Amino acid sequence: MRRTLSGRAIRGLGALTVAFTLAGTVAAAPASAAPGPNLKITAVAAEGRWLRGDTIPIDLQVTNTGDAPATGVRAQGSTQSGPYYAYDSNSLGDLRFDGPGASFQPGESRTYRLTGKVWTTEAGNPLVRISVQAAADTDLSDNTVDVLVALVPLDTTERVAGQVYGDANGDGVAGPGEGFAGLTVRVESFDLPNELVTVTGPDGRFSFDAVPVGPQRGLRIQHGPDGWYLPTYQVLRLDGGDGNLAVNIRGVRPLTESLQASIALDKTTYTIGETATATVTLTNKGTRPLSGLYATCDDPLGFGTNLKIPQEQWGAFGSSRTGALAVGESKVFTFSSKVPDNAIDFGRTFLECEFSGTTELAGPRPSAEGKVPGKRGDVRGQVWVDRNENGTLDPGEGLAGTAVSLYTYSADEQLVSLAQTDANGFATFVDVAVGEYTLRPAAPWRAAGDPAVHHYAAPHNAEWKIKVISG
Repeated sequence: MRRTLSGRAIRGLGALTVAFTLAGTVAAAPASAAPGPNLKITAVAAEGRWLRGDTIPIDLQVTNTGDAPATGVRAQGSTQSGPYYAYDSNSLGDLRFDGPGASFQPGESRTYRLTGKVWTTEAGNPLVRISVQAAADTDLSDNTVDVLVALVPLDTTERVAGQVYGDANGDGVAGPGEGFAGLTVRVESFDLPNELVTVTGPDGRFSFDAVPVGPQRGLRIQHGPDGWYLPTYQVLRLDGGDGNLAVNIRGVRPLTESLQASIALDKTTYTIGETATATVTLTNKGTRPLSGLYATCDDPLGFGTNLKIPQEQWGAFGSSRTGALAVGESKVFTFSSKVPDNAIDFGRTFLECEFSGTTELAGPRPSAEGKVPGKRGDVRGQVWVDRNENGTLDPGEGLAGTAVSLYTYSADEQLVSLAQTDANGFATFVDVAVGEYTLRPAAPWRAAGDPAVHHYAAPHNAEWKIKVISG
């Protein structure tokens, strides 16, 4: 049954290798051809191990073998048999059937790359018919071509094998004794009929003998050794070509074990618009050289209170990610940045940077902050007790009639304000400078978790809620 392809549908397509032009699809113009335009086409599917879901190209060549211009040239395609091949009509360019059509001068030839996808799980290969038409074409016998798109058969399987190892010496390859034994490895995908699980051997090697092909097969490592960072999930393409027989999964030690980083500001207190100077020190305290290092300084809360450092000021430790430190080497960076205007809404400005490596994970993330005095206001919140132990604040669980104290959020806590909770556990600290504080309830109560109170100016302000327990 002939099925015309939707020009707008771009369903997925997948398939295996070669597609070829069937015999009889093109015929040379006869010597006695009538004068006028005469279109001739050939087409072939690009070679590849095509899977369902792949974008499969078909190269279409259109030639005007006649002695007059061909105008209004348009093309269309349809699936004649096999799985449905949905092509993108936009890939036809000026040959789109719903467009004005293209023009070809006598002898002119152009090649178009059609693209389409196969999503269906029907067995077999699509047979795609492509045809072109033009006004006053003198010979229609060579205007149609059938192309077979060869897909990887649905029942094809592939062996997946590899090694999980910890790169202790940082050379990027698995050395003797670096394999991780006894780790659970899984192959996952929503369309796999069965769960595929294995365990790494004494040298960290693993294998799966017959994994069904698919464009996205997830390889997952569960519960790596303590202290090591492993890529716990990676996506494999399985197309029956045995391209996954040496899947190496490299574990690394955290960069914090080798790289030491610190940030210091030149002052403890700033005003808006003042220039702050930051000193950043990096030291390789490990036993091997470090390379591919780079810095990322950001504003994790998105409040815009951080000091700005352009990436180019980091030199090799900036966007190029080529920073290097020899064993025992230190580098010191000095930056200047203006304190942002909205730091006054939060009572502080800061610089926080993460140091990473192109082949390293879990680098240090130091920070430093300075106070920005200015705005003041009331800060209100609720102290509560989880009486029914359901983990949520329910009506009637506010702690009434209890004295609460607000302290500076620092190592040397200093009392800032006192308040008393009302019948519903709410307390208000009056005329407090914006900033971060610690809440202390009167005995026998104490905070069950983080006792921090974040006091910000409007519109960033919000009521705090702190759960307390007795004891």
